[in-house]
Amino acid sequence: MKKLAWVTTSILLVAAASGNPLQDVPAAMVVTVQGDVQLRIGGGPLQAAAVGSRLSGGDEVIPGSGGAATLIDRTGRTQVITETFTVQVLGGGAETSVLSRTVRVLASAATTDARGNPNRQGMIRPIPGEPTLVAPRNGLKVRSTRPTFTWRSVEGAEGYTLQIRRIAGGFNRYQAGPDSVWTLPDSEEALQPGAEYMWTVAPRPSGRPTREQPFTVIGAEAGETVTSDLALLADAGLDPATDGLFLTAVIYREADLLYEAEGALSALEAGGAPLSASIYLLRGEILDALGHIEEARMAFDKADEIMR
Repeated sequence: MKKLAWVTTSILLVAAASGNPLQDVPAAMVVTVQGDVQLRIGGGPLQAAAVGSRLSGGDEVIPGSGGAATLIDRTGRTQVITETFTVQVLGGGAETSVLSRTVRVLASAATTDARGNPNRQGMIRPIPGEPTLVAPRNGLKVRSTRPTFTWRSVEGAEGYTLQIRRIAGGFNRYQAGPDSVWTLPDSEEALQPGAEYMWTVAPRPSGRPTREQPFTVIGAEAGETVTSDLALLADAGLDPATDGLFLTAVIYREADLLYEAEGALSALEAGGAPLSASIYLLRGEILDALGHIEEARMAFDKADEIMR
């Protein structure tokens, strides 16, 4: 059993979302599921374990042959369960613990109005003859000072000209090939942490540029916090890119790095493990903010299906 001592000053982001957050913190939560794993909640019938399942004291985790689940408890400790295990209520649950922070992030997503009031103003709308900007957009944050830009291509374009304009003043233009994905290369000056930018793309040899989209590079201090939190996952025996994807998504969501959070959730779902309704609600909220309205609706529908 390893301990994840997760302390940060950014926890107030969603603290108000769930009333009294410490009362809402479960004894443990499922972080990973491999193979056949069942749960007995409150002495009730067996149900399939899912990433994001909340567990109280006395609940049982029952892996089948070859099955395993990773739990994180209130103290921040992680434990791999390979045989029948009864959950105990341990000390902890402080507002800085990874579990309480995770609960608050999920509670915030559960109260989103994105389902009934989708982000239609920020949704991605293809315009004939223009290479529609996909990411970054809507004034959202990116983690890297050398972001990756994506757009929907224009038929017949031989290449594209990108313009990145700093709102405080100054701009640069770059020549990209026919692909619709481009990353600011090491040969060019990096963007500034904490700075706000606008960007646009025009097809070559001729064509209309897109309307500019705003984005912000995460500030240096916030970026260091994210890096530190991801390192703590590794210290707890969880790879942020594999078995730690659920908590990685929480780290990114708490830092308002929605592109990175959606990347983690997408990889988590692609891994094939069953996911709880709360994770699909989180993904729906994030997809809506990114402008992917239809994908957000599908995530919300999946959450509804699981809760039936």
